[in-house]
Amino acid sequence: MHKIRLTLLLSFFFLFSIPLNSVSAQTIIPQVTFGDLLNNNYQPPSPDYEKIKLFLQVVEENGRKSLASFSPRLPSPIPDLAENIAGYFITPVPTLHPKLEQILAQANSFQSTTYLPAEALAKAGLGQADLNPAKSSYTIAILGDSMTDTLGKDLPHLSSLLKQNYPHKNFVLLNYGQGATNIDQGLYRLTHPTKYLDIDYPPLFHLNPDIIIVESFAYNHWGGELNDLNRHWLALVKIVDAIKNYSPETKIIMLATISPNPKIYGDGILNWPTNRKWDAVITTKAYLQNFINFANAAYLPLADAYNPSLNGDGHGDPKFINPTDNLHPSSEGKLLITQKIVDTIKSFNLIK
Repeated sequence: MHKIRLTLLLSFFFLFSIPLNSVSAQTIIPQVTFGDLLNNNYQPPSPDYEKIKLFLQVVEENGRKSLASFSPRLPSPIPDLAENIAGYFITPVPTLHPKLEQILAQANSFQSTTYLPAEALAKAGLGQADLNPAKSSYTIAILGDSMTDTLGKDLPHLSSLLKQNYPHKNFVLLNYGQGATNIDQGLYRLTHPTKYLDIDYPPLFHLNPDIIIVESFAYNHWGGELNDLNRHWLALVKIVDAIKNYSPETKIIMLATISPNPKIYGDGILNWPTNRKWDAVITTKAYLQNFINFANAAYLPLADAYNPSLNGDGHGDPKFINPTDNLHPSSEGKLLITQKIVDTIKSFNLIK
């Protein structure tokens, strides 16, 4: 089993270490509008747009083929990751190639309003929730940044869908999304108290959640260099490892949120120039794909709202994006995200 895992990881590392002929060290800045690039109306010899677009297509296709080739060899059922997760990820598997290191992240500074519901804390008893296997009540927490924060203080879309699908169960829903925070700060939130928008949050582990949903933190990323993607991967390992060690009964779901759109990204709140919007979107999408690669490699349940949110151009469909800030999920986007969460809960039978 360990040989299969190591073979898979080494194959991925070798795959993403092969230099791409289509990505050169020298870049030519074309005199072309952003609209022309998006509509494929202008194709100079080696524009950044085409190189990045081709690279992401190659990464996605090769990753899919590599995973598919190893799928028949996987044991059934797939073993739990609890025993020694750190041992499985000696070498991170980044999504980006080093040639894309010039794409630097632009931090999302927008903060929105969410509050830890008092009734949820009261029911959870600050970590004294009943863990009897014959459960009638479940505590579910979502850990993330503002993409989670803006799902609502009491996660109304998720609450509604859970009641529809599990009418005889009670749910305590905890929104542990905090705007403008990165994945390292999310890891800290598991074991340390935090304060966000004048609300004191206890360490998430103190609430003994039955399910922790880990969002990608892709919108509050670091840079687009290889070591940044490695760092993101290893931070995900640390989060999963922490949950397995500190709260071994807790189930984990990995949540890939909706895709951004470079035409409208941040309009109304950030109002960035075209090239900066494009760089931020490309990097965010790379982190989202890195997150998906991690979830698949770690055999963790994945609630994938990213791929269904893409339009025909391969970018975020505006209907899923809030038109006020053009960053966070719209009502339809929130419904898509929560539907994917509930679908994953059902698929993996996480609620008995």
